[in-house]
Amino acid sequence: MTINFKNIGNSLATRFLGQEFRMDIELALSKNEFVVFDFEGVVFISHSFADECFGKLLLSIKLSELKQKTTFQNANELIKKTIAFTLKERLIEEEAF
Repeated sequence: MTINFKNIGNSLATRFLGQEFRMDIELALSKNEFVVFDFEGVVFISHSFADECFGKLLLSIKLSELKQKTTFQNANELIKKTIAFTLKERLIEEEAF
């Protein structure tokens, strides 16, 4: 399954939107589908979108498994840093419990 984020717009910014994508991602992963996140044409994602879409995935799947079942394409440096920061925050939060 490939998710083409550009179909929504070049800036992705709300938790609500992130949640919609996460639900699709979780469904695909539960069916053992490999998921490609394609950011071609997207220039910005907000922290809240990244946390809702990607960070909260770590509540139901380990990071190592997420890495095996997904890949990112065409993400600019800002998008990569935002996602990495969000995943790191979730991992730190999980370790605290």
